[in-house]
Amino acid sequence: MAETKYTFCRICEAGCGLKLSVDNNRIESIEPDVNHINSKGYACIKGLSLDKFIESPDRLTRPLKRVGKDFVSIGWDQALEEISVKMRDIHRQYGGQSIAAYTGNPIGFSLWPNTAVQGFLKGFGSDKLFTVGTLDCSNKFAVADRMYGSFAHQTFPDIGETQMLISVGSNPKISKMSFIALPYPMEKIGAIEKRGGEVVWINPRKTESAKACGRHLPIRPDSDVFFMLGFLHELIRQDGVKHDRVARYMEGYQELAALAGPWTAERVEQVSRVSAIDLKSLVERYIKADGAVIYSSTGVNQGRFGMLAFWLQEAINAISGNLDKRGGSLMGRPPISFPDKTREPKFSRINNTPYITAGIPTGILADEILTPGEGQVKALFVVAGNPVMACANSDRLGEALNQLDLLVSIDLYRNETANHADYVLPGLHFLERADVPFFFMSAMGLMPEPYFHYTDAVLAPPGEARDEALILRQILRKSGFSFFGSRLLQSASNLGEKLSGLPGCKDGMAERFYGLITRSGKLGGLSQLRKYPQGQPLDPNQPGDYLGQRVGTDSKKVQLAPAEFVALAQNLERFFEQDVADKRLKLIGKRERYSHNSWTHNVSGFVKGQRNSNYLYIHPDDALQRQLAEGDLAEVCANGKCIQLPVRLDSDFMPGTVSVPHGWGHQRADGLSIAKNTQGANVNLLASDGPDSIEPISGMSQLNGIPVEIRRVAASGTGNSTGHN
Repeated sequence: MAETKYTFCRICEAGCGLKLSVDNNRIESIEPDVNHINSKGYACIKGLSLDKFIESPDRLTRPLKRVGKDFVSIGWDQALEEISVKMRDIHRQYGGQSIAAYTGNPIGFSLWPNTAVQGFLKGFGSDKLFTVGTLDCSNKFAVADRMYGSFAHQTFPDIGETQMLISVGSNPKISKMSFIALPYPMEKIGAIEKRGGEVVWINPRKTESAKACGRHLPIRPDSDVFFMLGFLHELIRQDGVKHDRVARYMEGYQELAALAGPWTAERVEQVSRVSAIDLKSLVERYIKADGAVIYSSTGVNQGRFGMLAFWLQEAINAISGNLDKRGGSLMGRPPISFPDKTREPKFSRINNTPYITAGIPTGILADEILTPGEGQVKALFVVAGNPVMACANSDRLGEALNQLDLLVSIDLYRNETANHADYVLPGLHFLERADVPFFFMSAMGLMPEPYFHYTDAVLAPPGEARDEALILRQILRKSGFSFFGSRLLQSASNLGEKLSGLPGCKDGMAERFYGLITRSGKLGGLSQLRKYPQGQPLDPNQPGDYLGQRVGTDSKKVQLAPAEFVALAQNLERFFEQDVADKRLKLIGKRERYSHNSWTHNVSGFVKGQRNSNYLYIHPDDALQRQLAEGDLAEVCANGKCIQLPVRLDSDFMPGTVSVPHGWGHQRADGLSIAKNTQGANVNLLASDGPDSIEPISGMSQLNGIPVEIRRVAASGTGNSTGHN
């Protein structure tokens, strides 16, 4: 008989509650949970299709070993023993720093697997963790660390109370919102206008969100930092600074104001294409609004200066009096607190690149593998990730992976990265593990309506699939090392494994771990949390309880002008002149309703018809100049690399802008039977990697605003396939 089970989705920050009907360990139906504490019946097509990912015939259920060019199925004992022997040899010959790990988005919203990866690396004496965070959001961690004293001190817009929302590089109608748990985003944003407020979208494209509500101001790709400087200049010129508040709670205003001096609205217009009149009017309305906030997302994060742009955004919200104010930007209270002080600075052997909160910049992963010397990466564990698709200059990374002494992939499928692996081990889908809403909610409190939700696993894993944390701990133990380098923790881990196998023992290591941290976080432990299968309400946010009380810097004041940021910003003059003179097309990304990075294309319903490829989107005027028509095959080139894609004419893009959605180009993914038959190309091939190509403090790769050249290859209907050269 079918059983109703409640859980929550872990694809994005929204964390939508789900109601499942499960019979004999199979999902009969998935519905939005109308009684979930936060989402209240909201869920997207991806969350409602989780069964398609879990029950795919391509799902891994046994370990695989590479034998020549093929993969053969082996047992767990053999897999763990062989991997452990190799790990002992690598550690003995090259040391702990030769061992690294990469974690991807599918475990980004789960606490236990991420904790286990760190414990695994520390057990071997390594700190080489690469994450997807340096591809989409580490700029925000770098800014929060220096402005507020902790990477976890992240602000979010008070959508429910604000009178003015300025959203830059965001399209919540398609991709929800990042760094905020906000189901029903468009309904809540639309309500701003209904109560007499204003919504403004700053984007090179008139997005689906901009068509739904508010006003659209087009901006040239990758000019966000100049737009923010112009906004800051106007805010000061129009006397929009709350000087008493700044003097009491902040430091560095004079340095910030001096930096803004040259960046008049007229000057910024030359590069941003936002008219001086529009910018001045926008700032005037921002100042007059009783609660206003600027918010930005990945469209800004992934530019050359995503960190500087976000810093200026935060500084604007702060000095205008909107930080820690109802209707402005809020700082939530996380139910699980992190220390204010970030760890001591560490630096990579590659060009002295700094480590950041999200790990070592993934943009130097290939360099860490290919560069000889002490600390050269020889063994890499990829957990729920596909860096061969996700990273800049991804073909170079693929070549680097082939040079490793050992590559292990732990995943649901044998994806493009796993094709390079020596071993591919079957991990869990998030519905098959106990969980809490990690990081953005639990550790940073990015919740307009604070809540907490613990879920037990709602499905048993198929075949011989195992918890990623268990796999890593077993490899550590067999290799002769301990979890987090602690014999005590390893002994506790071993005992936990034995207890989990006893009859009547429901809770495994993950459940015990969550019980421990929720008791220490005053959430009552699992027995209490299990009383709330649809989430537990927490105390509401209190605007005004951050400044002067919870700021984590040494002075307990917000740092408006960190010296590192000011030094970088002073070099913008050179880039400004270059950008004004550069007439090349600029390439940006584009989110799609049925796609999520690279891992949703192996579901047939998601890639039907015209959805079986990505496309080159271009304004009709730009297409005409290049003799391109709808459906033609075009070649897009940058940084010495080219891809070919069919053309889509789209006047929603401002002239000078082209767009290609990311995550496509699966033709070599023979472990993904549906995805490999899709069309399209991997746009990340066009981006640059290496230490000179990443943002120097946050480690972000530039995946937006890349200058490109485009030419026509073939006319529509000639049967040419897409791909890359």
